[in-house]
Amino acid sequence: MNRAVGVMPGDQQDAASHGPPKPPFAFRLGVTGHRSASLGASAATVETRIRQVVEEVGRAAHRQCDENRHWFADQRPCLTLVSPLADGADQIAAMAGLERGFSLQVIMPFSREVSRAEVDARSRSDFDRLIDAAGGILELPGDPQRPLDAYVMAGRATVAHSDLLIAVWDGEVPRGRGGTGEIVELAMGRGTPLVHIPIASDQPITLLWSAYDPAVVTVHSGDVDRRPYNAANLDALLALLVAPPQDSRERDYLATFIAERQHRYRARIEYPLLLATAGVGRFDAKDFREERSSVLREQEWRRYTEACLKPHGFTMAIDLLGTTHGWADQLATHFAQNYRSGHVLNFTLAAMAVLVGLSGFLFPKAQLGLAAFEFLLALLIIVNTRVGVTRQWHRRWLDYRQLAERLRPLRSLKLLGIAAPDPPGSVTNPVARRWIEWYSSAIWRAVGCPAGTAKADMAGPIARAIAEQELDPQVAYHQSHSKQIQLLDHRLERVSIGIFWVTLAASAATIAALALAPHWFERWQDWLTLISAGLPAVGTAVFGIRFQGDFGGSALRSEATAASLAVLARELRTDGIELPRAADLGEQAARAMFADLSEWRLVHEQHDLTISG
Repeated sequence: MNRAVGVMPGDQQDAASHGPPKPPFAFRLGVTGHRSASLGASAATVETRIRQVVEEVGRAAHRQCDENRHWFADQRPCLTLVSPLADGADQIAAMAGLERGFSLQVIMPFSREVSRAEVDARSRSDFDRLIDAAGGILELPGDPQRPLDAYVMAGRATVAHSDLLIAVWDGEVPRGRGGTGEIVELAMGRGTPLVHIPIASDQPITLLWSAYDPAVVTVHSGDVDRRPYNAANLDALLALLVAPPQDSRERDYLATFIAERQHRYRARIEYPLLLATAGVGRFDAKDFREERSSVLREQEWRRYTEACLKPHGFTMAIDLLGTTHGWADQLATHFAQNYRSGHVLNFTLAAMAVLVGLSGFLFPKAQLGLAAFEFLLALLIIVNTRVGVTRQWHRRWLDYRQLAERLRPLRSLKLLGIAAPDPPGSVTNPVARRWIEWYSSAIWRAVGCPAGTAKADMAGPIARAIAEQELDPQVAYHQSHSKQIQLLDHRLERVSIGIFWVTLAASAATIAALALAPHWFERWQDWLTLISAGLPAVGTAVFGIRFQGDFGGSALRSEATAASLAVLARELRTDGIELPRAADLGEQAARAMFADLSEWRLVHEQHDLTISG
């Protein structure tokens, strides 16, 4: 069966009408290990241990599902055993998984026929039975003339699609390419935890994970990154992998996201009006309604599916990814407009309050009305700020934008088959500390592994399709955004400079009038005071909008990101590109996009909505 093992569209809740979907509970147990000939006299003991581990991991995963049921979709948990089906450890684990209710995802280094021929003759009947029982099969384009490279590719894919990896391993350093030792090192470098089952029956099973030594990734360095294999440690490990962060604030933020509803209309239009006034944007229906943005978003995902998935015969549960990304992107756009408009309004009202206060000199008989108006302006600033802070426009914008941009590149990494995003947290401590890390990891897990046959000549077309449908639009967006925001910053700067030149002229006129025409000064004194004292307040408000918006810095970051992604897109179009190279480039593209986002957040999280003084 060439169907993707994951949460298919029919399994999802009706997220489009209710709100962002809770992720389905999914857990993927992979296996890597020595083949039958290397197990020798320990084969029976190794088989017993593998079956024990598969059973205990399955029970632990179900416990985590039950304990965290509130955070997952109301559907059956999806447990998957990921195996390349080589004779020995791979086949033993696959059979044990099927017996214990796991679905089977097969990742083969070669085509089905070549992979079968590579298996020990005595294990081919088991290979056939397991293929028939598999829920999903991914055939990688390994070259039989370069088998070690193909085994590395299959191992990389297994690690990419596994949350926990069983490693039946003698504990020795790699003695060549494609062996279990190399896959163990790859998993450690990726932050994937392992259950190490030694070949020697007198050695204990242990848990191996870089998070046990969060200061640095350690390999072959004693027991600093090991823990005894027991129920308590296994439960604790799975809790860190699949449960939301324990921080109560992060869980509150996650609950807020799940409870979000669609905002069909956008009431806060101050920021779009600023763009239109500065001549860098057009004010139209898109600034009032979400409908157009939703249509454009759906069209973009449809184009990606048509160009990248269907022509190459792959299937995967991309609808879940599209739904969650759509919600995050829509909400991020909504709260960004609210937050930015709130700042524009605050600075505008603050400048107006100063001008109204000074107008009392011009209209002494209207001082009561002017004072009341100034009071109203100050009250509006306080109310606007209070509403924005209470409703967390700033935090929701930053979180939802980060989530959307974490989810976006996952479709291309899935399509590449052997690629994976960087782990949550860090490589040395790959544990989700923030809810957005947990949520994106849960969606990656639930989408599952693609199914299909990747032929040797398909790497180039897939890489080019990703360059055209994933990277090129991002390059175009960043280039356009950089130009627009840089122009906005430049024009606001010119306004500020112009205001201060007018103020300087008013001050010069005051000095000249006092020296040469005192009677003229007495006549225009109140207007000169309004100009010399009021215009600097307006200039300060314009500067405040520039500072809070960080338009110049945002333009520079977009330029740098566009340049990085353009280089990667060019490399993806290289003639004769192979799948591992394309996967490396895809991972680096995701990394570049996230690096831009991390810098952006560091700047903007210091700019919460405040009362302008």
